[in-house]
Amino acid sequence: MKHSELMAALRGALGAEQVLDDDTTRRYFSHDLFWSGKPPACVVVPRNVQDVATAVRLATAAGHPVVPRGGGMSYTGGYVADDESAVLFDTRKMNRVLAIDEENRQVTVEAGCTWIALHEALAAKGLRTPYWGPLSGKRATIGGTLSQNSVFFGSVRHGSAAESVLGIDAVLANGELLRTGAASRRDGQAFVRWGGPDLTGLLVGDAGALGIKVSASFRLIPQPEAVGFGSYAFDDFAAMLRTQADLSRSGLGAEAFGIDAYKARNSAQTGKQLGEAAKTAAGVLKSGKSLLAGLKDVAGMALAGTGDLENAAYSLHLTVEGDDDAHVARQLDKIEALARTNGGRVLPPIVPKGLRGRPFPPLRSALGVDGQRWVPVHGILPLGRIVGAVGEVEAMIAARRADIDRLGLLYSPLTTNVPNGVLFEPCFYWIDEVTDLHIDATELTSPPAAWRDRSPREDRRGLAHELWRESARIMARHGAVNFQIGRAYPYLANVDPSYAELVRAIKRHLDPMNLMNPGALVGNTAS
Repeated sequence: MKHSELMAALRGALGAEQVLDDDTTRRYFSHDLFWSGKPPACVVVPRNVQDVATAVRLATAAGHPVVPRGGGMSYTGGYVADDESAVLFDTRKMNRVLAIDEENRQVTVEAGCTWIALHEALAAKGLRTPYWGPLSGKRATIGGTLSQNSVFFGSVRHGSAAESVLGIDAVLANGELLRTGAASRRDGQAFVRWGGPDLTGLLVGDAGALGIKVSASFRLIPQPEAVGFGSYAFDDFAAMLRTQADLSRSGLGAEAFGIDAYKARNSAQTGKQLGEAAKTAAGVLKSGKSLLAGLKDVAGMALAGTGDLENAAYSLHLTVEGDDDAHVARQLDKIEALARTNGGRVLPPIVPKGLRGRPFPPLRSALGVDGQRWVPVHGILPLGRIVGAVGEVEAMIAARRADIDRLGLLYSPLTTNVPNGVLFEPCFYWIDEVTDLHIDATELTSPPAAWRDRSPREDRRGLAHELWRESARIMARHGAVNFQIGRAYPYLANVDPSYAELVRAIKRHLDPMNLMNPGALVGNTAS
């Protein structure tokens, strides 16, 4: 179908304001935080499920690929089109919390809703989802997170987003609606995700290659009665990793993450910027829940300074939840003992308190402190392999030190606990072109002009990509699995042939013409 015919058909069905094809919009949606692709033919902004189904049906019937996009925080090409005839779906207008069922402990929400919006809607009722969002939850959407899968808030105890979802509604490549979980049964509702083969699991972590998510249901749990915080300094990375593995085996904590001195000084969520988190803590406390009373001293702690934190080579930060203050105190005593066994020392818990005071801040870390471009690579590793995998990745980085220094790249790691594993995320920073998406993500109202005037540096970006790929390969050899597969992580290349063929067969059945986000998941370059 010619471009003009496609535009006429889509605008006739959805309305002119829902279909955008100006050059500025197309260029904005042609890249994520790291990957670049081709500008899509147009961007559809659906308002409801019917808009999605109609637009998908029109596009695919005419042979046009369709590509779903949530909050746009991908760095693996998850929504970056490979074809200029692609129709991209910006789902952020589908942002309603549809139903909060307190009796049956479930919530249903549109896929374009952000995690911060869902969290605030539930907090008023003293509830939350077990996993309650990524750090980027101010922008990250429900649908995007399920397509990528992710961990952070609540993940030490409750796992990834996959462990909290009860069912998903998705529009398939032919425009039909697929409903998974118990809600798919005649007269059913989304109170469990099984009752036969777990089709919900097919759509979690699929990189949007199997369908466009339009809504999802999640389990609900009460907000905890009490919270506590702990921070610990380590001189040795391996010692901190051993502590995190011990914590995972013990099941202690709600969130647990480790950073190095660079992130302690410069990350948006740490260092001096915690003063901003302190200012917002009072707003959180207005919910009236006593569980957040421990945040009342965040401001004082931030004003006291972060010298000890910034001087720590590595630091581990935890939040614990419990039935009461005594329960929290017992957990923190056990955590401190584990940290001290591995050579850790106690720090003021400024970082975890700040994150609970402002759990979804602007994603300032999308750029370095001096406006550097940034890309992370990660692997979720078995507890017994995390130290070895990290050591091998850092040895590879050390071997490339001459190139890294010549091109001015910087390496900084992040770690996060998950049940029965530890996520290791090497991050690379370099001076390069800064895009409108980066400025939007960081919410910088007046970025320095010098940042916006920088020329593209393909040489630096190319080295970052080389380090990214080699880090991913090393972690894969140690048994790592990945979130946010997109078009980047090695997926099918690292599984048994029968497994890989089943995934491809499911893709062929649901999308026989390969028009649903082609190139993602089963067609990524590393596979």
